[in-house]
Amino acid sequence: MSISINDLAKKLEIAPEAVILHAMDVGFDIPEDDMIPDDVAAEIESIELGDEIRQTEHQIQDQLDREIIESQQKKTAGSKKKSARKTAADKEKKEREAQKLQERNEVEVKKSDDGTIILPESMTVRELSIKIGKPIPIVLVKMKQNGIIANLKEDVDFDTASIIASELGIKVRKESAELSGDQLFRGDLKSLLAEEEAEDLVKRPPVVSIMGHVDHGKTSILDYIRKSAVADGEAGGITQRIGAYQVDVKGETVTFLDTPGHEAFTAMRARGARATDIAILVVAGNEGVKPQTIEAINHAKAAEIPIIVAINKMDIAGANPEIVKGGLAENNLTPEDWGGDAPCIPVSAKTGMGIDDLLDMVVTVADLQELKANPNRPAIATVIEANMDSKTGMSATVLVNTGTLKQRDSFVIYDQNGRIRTMKNYQGKLVKVAPPSTPVEITGLDKMPQMGDLLQVMKNDKIARKKAEEVGELLHTDKLSKKKKNSLATLKAKIAEGRMNQLKIVVKADSNGTLEAVKAEVEKIRTEDSFAKIIHAGAGEISESDLMLASAGDAIVVGFNIKSPGRIKKLAEKEGVDMFEYDVIYHLTEKIQDILEGNEEAEETETIIGQFVAKAVFAANKKMAVVGGAVLEGFVKAKTKFRLFRKEKDEDRLMGTGKVDTVQIGQKEEEQVGAGTDCGMKLSHKDLEFLPGDRLEIFTENK
Repeated sequence: MSISINDLAKKLEIAPEAVILHAMDVGFDIPEDDMIPDDVAAEIESIELGDEIRQTEHQIQDQLDREIIESQQKKTAGSKKKSARKTAADKEKKEREAQKLQERNEVEVKKSDDGTIILPESMTVRELSIKIGKPIPIVLVKMKQNGIIANLKEDVDFDTASIIASELGIKVRKESAELSGDQLFRGDLKSLLAEEEAEDLVKRPPVVSIMGHVDHGKTSILDYIRKSAVADGEAGGITQRIGAYQVDVKGETVTFLDTPGHEAFTAMRARGARATDIAILVVAGNEGVKPQTIEAINHAKAAEIPIIVAINKMDIAGANPEIVKGGLAENNLTPEDWGGDAPCIPVSAKTGMGIDDLLDMVVTVADLQELKANPNRPAIATVIEANMDSKTGMSATVLVNTGTLKQRDSFVIYDQNGRIRTMKNYQGKLVKVAPPSTPVEITGLDKMPQMGDLLQVMKNDKIARKKAEEVGELLHTDKLSKKKKNSLATLKAKIAEGRMNQLKIVVKADSNGTLEAVKAEVEKIRTEDSFAKIIHAGAGEISESDLMLASAGDAIVVGFNIKSPGRIKKLAEKEGVDMFEYDVIYHLTEKIQDILEGNEEAEETETIIGQFVAKAVFAANKKMAVVGGAVLEGFVKAKTKFRLFRKEKDEDRLMGTGKVDTVQIGQKEEEQVGAGTDCGMKLSHKDLEFLPGDRLEIFTENK
């Protein structure tokens, strides 16, 4: 094969005359047809490339010399006598060598086990040259041949860098992505893990949480497993509690979170953490399904993780697994042997019966999930718990989600950064590395992190500090009240845009009878494209657990005929959960329908303005009452609303609501009456009874 002089000139971006001169240099006589054989063309291309590299080297040297001279001029401005005493050439040479050495020391060269060079999303030409081990002129020439004119400090993206490396015979791959400041702030790990390259993933141990009703044996099962099946057959057991530990099941490692209860599990989910792969639901065989069992089922289902049921206390007379299975089925958790997908294992934490079968099932379920992570990337971990010790200072237990955590790693946790001083495993032994799904206790913290916070390893302290500052700015400007991740506006927008086809709801009511009626009405609500889904329901006041479940699952909380204390309202505001309380079923269903339809409406706010205690009831019927008493705090005002509370068994019970029509002192009507004053109020209500000692909470509603 051969190529014409003109085509070769175009390829090399030189004049045809230059091609002829190069041909003469290699002793080739140009034939009449102006065609040049491939071997001669390759020789000419090599000569031209060498000339271009030498020219590029000269340009680079000129650029470096200019940078050093400019730097020197700035340093020696006003000190001409001092600079005159030194030889400029020697000084420039030393500074050039020092600069090159500093650049190489600052640029980290990463390689995978097979020698593939790992490149970041973006880097300068200078950094690319160092990482792939090729001189800068060669890199620049290759870039020019690909139509890219760049200087030493210009940024190159990974796609461009991979093309240059490939043409130079170097195998590269992209560095795993890191969490942005916004993702760290909001605890968004899911999207990053989804971007991992499949070829980088390897099998990792499953992480297991244990849930269930109080006194059904969660801790007893954990204790039995910990003592009998600790990883590596450790004879001495666990020397210290760090919030998690690992066991060996027929050669397979399993990580247990030593924080029994769905509250801790959901608290981590509410902060964005996905720390658990499998839930073990403990149900006592002699007691069956209880309220907290139902809560645990709903929390695990909301997290979309598989549930293994441990039917405990089988050593006790009267334990009946079939009754337990029936209770589970009634709460939408159908046992495997009843045609469902929930394995049910009879066990005894006292005798150890069935514990091996339970652990075998954990391994089986984990294998079906194909749990994997990338161990060859900067680590990301979830904070499980944090402690303060008078001797060692602050420490935190973290569970590695992906990557391998190493001693001396620079890290950022939320708005703080640091460097890992020490790492201890669950046995209390110092370790230097922690692969995926491994729990370790770390030191090197400046302040206590929260459960569910994400730890991310950074390249160095400087970058970690910058990332922490970025999160700190977000924390300052984006308060939780603004964030409201499941605010009505956000939920309506998601439904309207088709990104959400269901409105998740936590329902609480004053009694089981009322609860069933509310559930029946709520489940009827739907539109053409969306519907209401109850993820948890129960009798009693709205609890912290209800709010954490709603926060973790982008749900709203609805209460019927109940009144929540101030601390619950404050927690709802802090967690960004919309909470509504009604005493008229139509108002409740209307609100849910409005959300599903995405109706825009003015936000309704409530302000408690005063507290009043009844001392006497002067007149009353089914619709009206005249009550006398004292204003305890704030003030009472006409044309407002009230809630009636009555003390029963040392607790305030909500009896109902109504309106304050007028306020009087003696025979004179007043617009409002302040604290410490006796007065009378005319009230409108529906079938309420008023007694001396009742407390009335006065409030206003505004849109």
